[in-house]
Amino acid sequence: MKRILRAFCMCLSNFTALPLPYRPWDDDAQELSLLCLPIVGAVLGFLWYLLALLLGRLLPAAQTALIVTLPWLLTGFMHLKGFLDTSDAIMTWRPLEQRMKALKDPRSGACAVAAMAVLALVSWGAAEAMPQWSDLRALVLIPVVSRCCMAFSVLTFKPIGQTSPSSRNAGLNLAPACMWALEIALCAVWLGGRAWVLVAETVAYAIAMFWGYRTLDGVSSEVSGFALTISECVGLVALSNQLLRSIL
Repeated sequence: MKRILRAFCMCLSNFTALPLPYRPWDDDAQELSLLCLPIVGAVLGFLWYLLALLLGRLLPAAQTALIVTLPWLLTGFMHLKGFLDTSDAIMTWRPLEQRMKALKDPRSGACAVAAMAVLALVSWGAAEAMPQWSDLRALVLIPVVSRCCMAFSVLTFKPIGQTSPSSRNAGLNLAPACMWALEIALCAVWLGGRAWVLVAETVAYAIAMFWGYRTLDGVSSEVSGFALTISECVGLVALSNQLLRSIL
């Protein structure tokens, strides 16, 4: 139990910007930290919903901006940075070696700027068309589903520069990981009654991950952030889409 708690605290401190007084590090618990990603997503989702609800009522004019930017702020722009770096790399249409240089370049190129503009516009439009405050509780689902997909992809696919999945995860049984992630996602959907969010996000993550994986020949933290950012944007679009809401 203590090992799982340390793994959760490690995951929370590594993948969020929350001010945590307790930041343990345990090499033995490191392989379990990725299994805690869906729970970290639930924490971020509840904070996203509560802060958007409270601050949005205090500052109604800032409701849209809060819905769009809170996920980036709560994670310290970590996944957004991966989205920008990966956009630069996969949109250069150059040989793999040059794409890898673009991926690790700390400077943002024209492709990253264009991708950021599209992401911001789509997210803003979706947040502007968001349903009433009583339905905003479904925001809790978005980070959970995206991190279920992220944990599965990191544990399954080979990292960039290797020919097989990382040796760090070699001893980890994928069956419990997948079952845990699936159970959390299904519980979240059942509680929120928003099945189309799960479908839309999963499909979006799969397409984005496939694009990054094929283009860069592997998975990295940047590629995972790229796919996660796109899937959460699609989740917002799914929540705000009246046609999907009426059909599903």
